[in-house]
Amino acid sequence: MKVRLGCRGSELSMHMAELVTKKLEQLDCTVEIIPIKSDGDIHEDKVIADIGGKGVFCSKIEDELFNGNVDIAVHSTKDLPTVMPKELILAGVLKRNDPRDCYIGKFFPNAKVGTGSPRRIAQLKLINEHLKATHIRGNIATRIKKLHSGEYDAIVLARAGLEILGLEKMIAHTFDFDHMLPAVGQGAIAIQTRTMSPYTALVRQINHLDTFYCILAERTALKFLDGDCHSAVGVLAQITGDCMTLKAINYNNMKDCTVTGKILDYKQIGEKVGTAIK
Repeated sequence: MKVRLGCRGSELSMHMAELVTKKLEQLDCTVEIIPIKSDGDIHEDKVIADIGGKGVFCSKIEDELFNGNVDIAVHSTKDLPTVMPKELILAGVLKRNDPRDCYIGKFFPNAKVGTGSPRRIAQLKLINEHLKATHIRGNIATRIKKLHSGEYDAIVLARAGLEILGLEKMIAHTFDFDHMLPAVGQGAIAIQTRTMSPYTALVRQINHLDTFYCILAERTALKFLDGDCHSAVGVLAQITGDCMTLKAINYNNMKDCTVTGKILDYKQIGEKVGTAIK
């Protein structure tokens, strides 16, 4: 079966597409990777909120999927809006990588720390109010270049992205969940298809169920807040045995909630948490 896979053209996105490709090739698929430039990639010099906020890294790829120019779309799950066009579905995810945040560089009083995330800015202020959290844009390579040029003393990134690129040796420190609860879906690779597409059944065969249920619970909670990956909200679902625990903190009002329940009750768990922190 031939599969046209659409994704962003960044180095990280291409690596994620390769990981999906390897899974599909095990099912005797022939995969063509088609890079697509997103609005977020085109306007790297602008703040995310100024170029549309939700979906800036996904909308162009979703358009190509909707129009039939690609068969599946691969995204970083945290970039995927909680509300999708009804013609498209989240068909599956790969097994989640480490969802924690980390930093490269040095932390010290009044250090200038680069991050493009309102969530991380809020968390950094709680960790050390003397840190100067400063806006940064660009892909991982661009951000590291800005760090090395002296524009920043440190930069905060998702550990999973650095691991996928083989750059984990650069990590100075990885935050535990008590200090930095991750963004919804952080560390997971999402695969999107058209609704009722024959490719949906194909993607289901490489879907990692535990990760999938965790992602659905996290996305349900965020949906109740009308939020996205740029919201100041940390959410993480974890599975132990046949139970799921979902924890979330809304840094806008400092409300937090933790709910534990059966895995298959992921939707109700997400709704309870989202309602509690709204």
